[in-house]
Amino acid sequence: MGVRLWFTGYETGVMIREPDFGAEANEIYGEALDAIKRAGIRYMLGGAVALNAYTGIWRDTKDLDVLVPKQDVARVLETLQAAGFETEIEDPCWLAKARKGSLFADIIHGNHNAAVFVEESWFANAREAEVLGRWVLVVPIEELILSKIFVAFRDRWDASDVLHLVFATGGDLDWDRIIAGMGEHWEFLLAYLHIYRYVYPSHVHHLPGRILELLRERYEEEAEAVPEESLRFRGTMLDDSSFEMDVKAWGLPDERATNRRARCPEEERD
Repeated sequence: MGVRLWFTGYETGVMIREPDFGAEANEIYGEALDAIKRAGIRYMLGGAVALNAYTGIWRDTKDLDVLVPKQDVARVLETLQAAGFETEIEDPCWLAKARKGSLFADIIHGNHNAAVFVEESWFANAREAEVLGRWVLVVPIEELILSKIFVAFRDRWDASDVLHLVFATGGDLDWDRIIAGMGEHWEFLLAYLHIYRYVYPSHVHHLPGRILELLRERYEEEAEAVPEESLRFRGTMLDDSSFEMDVKAWGLPDERATNRRARCPEEERD
């Protein structure tokens, strides 16, 4: 795939290789990509494939992540259904699936807490890569970080992926775009930057000083500001299961549910 890393001498190892889902999966996922391409629908690959494109890391994965803007999800599902896949909308706020046998592709247009949505603008910075013998677009690295930063569940935390993306690029990223994408959740980005400093103490120079200073200034300004009158709790923005006790037993507000209601009005309610 021709991954370009800032460092040399570490390219070999059991995890550094091109994507390979296995013979059967390679064929089925190739069929899915070909069908979407024939339909003239633009898409980007994310997840493990995108991580591999930027770092060379490959780990066995069970699914293929296909990212499209929300308005294209229905066309993708219709296309894949015509190609012999069973399709369903698993979560109207961000996720649909296309299955063939035990294999499936995730059709993604956002994330679980409705903080990030796939946008047409992402295509402008998408990277071309060869996957399954086909030239495809993978999600831009900055948006890949945005899509992974909120994967912070009890049984899965993509922090290592985020840190590896920064390390593999030597921090050569559009940090302003990342900050803009985080919006009001910039504090979580600051937390990741501190984790990076802890994990890679010899490579803190990968983090632009102006970005750290900007976020620190924001932190100090908010710390000195008059507290909001309304009660806020953002634990469920990370993992609604882990912080269920806070909402149901301790009476704290469920910001994830509020955010999803505001940004996903078509979601079915109980």
